[in-house]
Amino acid sequence: MKRRDYQPIYDNTFRRRHRYRRWFIVLAILLITIGGGWGWFRWDAHQRAQVASYPVRGVTVNQDSGYLDFQQLAKSETFVYLQATSGATYTDDDFSDNYSRSQGADIQVGVAHTFSFTTSAQRQFTHFKSTVKRNSGTLPIMVAVSYYGKYNSSNTEMATQGQKLKTLVELLSSYYHQGVVVFASKSVLTQFVKPVLPDQDYWTAGGKLSGHSQQVRLIEYDANGTVTQNGQDLPVAKSVFNGTRRDWHTFTK
Repeated sequence: MKRRDYQPIYDNTFRRRHRYRRWFIVLAILLITIGGGWGWFRWDAHQRAQVASYPVRGVTVNQDSGYLDFQQLAKSETFVYLQATSGATYTDDDFSDNYSRSQGADIQVGVAHTFSFTTSAQRQFTHFKSTVKRNSGTLPIMVAVSYYGKYNSSNTEMATQGQKLKTLVELLSSYYHQGVVVFASKSVLTQFVKPVLPDQDYWTAGGKLSGHSQQVRLIEYDANGTVTQNGQDLPVAKSVFNGTRRDWHTFTK
C-alpha cells in the first residue's frame, strides 16, 4: 500500500492564513487605488469648476514651453506672459521670437523678469531694457521673486534686498509707464515684498484659488500646467485674473 504524506495541521493553517493575508493585501491596494482615483477625480472637477468661475485666464511661457501657436492659444486664453530676463545677464532664448509671433494673435501680452538678490537694481533694469527694448507688451510688467540659497526670511540683510526690489520696480514703472505686478508665493509676499511695496499689485503662486484680497490681482493655480497643440502637451504655468472682465479692462489700461 502506498504511503500517504500527511502534513501537520499547523502547516495547513499557516498556508491558509498566508493565502487570506495575500488576498487581503490585494483587496486593500485595489480599494486604495480606486479611492485615490475617485478622490483625484473629485478634486479635478472642483478645480475646473473654480477656474471656470474666473472669466479671465492666461498662461506664462518660457523657452521650455517649446513652439507655441499664439493664434491657437488665443482661442482659450485672454493673456500670455513671456519670460524675458533674469538678473543682470540671463535672457530667455525664445523671448524675441515669442514676442514677434504673439503680435499677430488676438491675445494680450505681458513680459516677465525674475529678480536677483545678487545683482543691483540698476544692472537688472539695464539688462531688461536692452533685451526687451520697447517690446514690453500691453500688460503690467511682471517681476518674479522667490527665495533661494541664503536669501530667505532668516537673513538679516533682507531689508537691504527689499530696497533693491523697490528700486527696480520704480525704475521699470517710470520708464515703461505700464505698471508692475510682483509675482511671489504668499510667504514671500508677506515677509519680503509687502514691507517695501505695500501698495503694489501682487500675483500669488501656490495653487490656491480662493481667499485672496483685491490687492492680489492674479493667481497662479497650476505651475506645471500644459496646453495641447498639434497633438503635443506644451508646458506652461496657468493663472487667472482675480476679478471680472470689467476689472480686467481697468487693470490693463
